[in-house]
Amino acid sequence: MSFPSPETAGISNRKRYLVGVSGGCDSVALLHWLKFDLRCRDIIVCHLNHSLRARDSGSDARFVRNLARSYDFEFECEKKDVRKLSEQRKSSIEVTARDERLDFFARVSKKWRCKRVILAHHADDHVETVLMNLFRGSGKLTGIRSKSKIVSNGLSIELLRPLLSVWRSDIDAYVKANSIRYREDASNHSNQFLRNRVRNTLIPSLRKIFQRDVTKAVARAAEVSMRESDMIEEIILSSEFSWINKNELPLLKLNQLNSALQARAILYWLRKANLPGVGFAEVELVRSLIKDKSTAKINLPGGNYVRRRNKVIFID
Repeated sequence: MSFPSPETAGISNRKRYLVGVSGGCDSVALLHWLKFDLRCRDIIVCHLNHSLRARDSGSDARFVRNLARSYDFEFECEKKDVRKLSEQRKSSIEVTARDERLDFFARVSKKWRCKRVILAHHADDHVETVLMNLFRGSGKLTGIRSKSKIVSNGLSIELLRPLLSVWRSDIDAYVKANSIRYREDASNHSNQFLRNRVRNTLIPSLRKIFQRDVTKAVARAAEVSMRESDMIEEIILSSEFSWINKNELPLLKLNQLNSALQARAILYWLRKANLPGVGFAEVELVRSLIKDKSTAKINLPGGNYVRRRNKVIFID
C-alpha cells in the first residue's frame, strides 16, 4: 500500500502538530510526506537524544535539527541518559526510552499549546507489537492504534499514526523515489532489544515455516480483534454499566455477565482506579475472587489489593 492521500490521512495542513523524528528512515519519510505531500506548515519537530549511540546520538540530533531548519519547521530537542535512568528505575531500556519520549512530548506540548503528536509507526511495527503482546501473555491482539490518547505529567496528549497501514517496504520505496537522506541506526540489526529479535529472527522464521508472508495474516487478526474490542468497550461505557464507576463492584452484577464482558468490566474498573501494570493476568486474579469462594484477597502490582467482602469486591 502506498502512503495515504491527504483526504484519507486524517491530518489537516491548517493545524499545528508535534512530530517525533529520530532521524531514521521511517520518521524522516513521515516528515517529508507531511511537508511536501500534505503541505503542512505549522510543524514542531521533536527529537529526544537517548544517549544510547555514543557520538552517533549527537550526530542524529544535529541531522534532525538541520532537516527541520531546511523545511522551515520549529525544532525541539532534549538529551536524556536512558541507560542510566533504566538502571535507576530497574526497568528495561525500551520501556524507559518510551516513558522519556512521552514525558518529552508532554513538555513540548505544554510549551507550544499543542496536544497532537504525529508518530512514524507503520504496519510492520504494528505486527511486531501484536506478536510481542501475544507471547508476553498480555492477552491482547490489538497492537498499535492509529489514534490513541495518553496522559503524561498530568497532560492528555493525542498520538496520531497516519502511516500505520503503510508497510516498511513502501516506506523504503518512498525514500528511494524521493532521494531522501536519513540516519542509519546500526542497533536495528542488533538483537539486544526484544523488538529487534522479533523483527530479525521471529518473523523471518515464521515466514520460512509457513512459506508465506505471515505479517499480513497477523495484521488481519489484529484488525478483527480491535473491532471486537471496540464493540465491547462501547457496551461497557453505556449507561447500563454505570455501576462500574463505583468504588466497589457488586458480585451479583458481575455474575450476570458472560466471561468476556466480566473481564472487560473488571479491566475498566481497575484502570479507572489508576492501578499500574494491569493486564490479562491481573484481571484473571480479580475474577478468581468471584469464582473461588475460599479466596477473599488477591495482590496486585504497586502494593495494591483487591478484596471480597459482603458480596462486593473493592480495592484496598
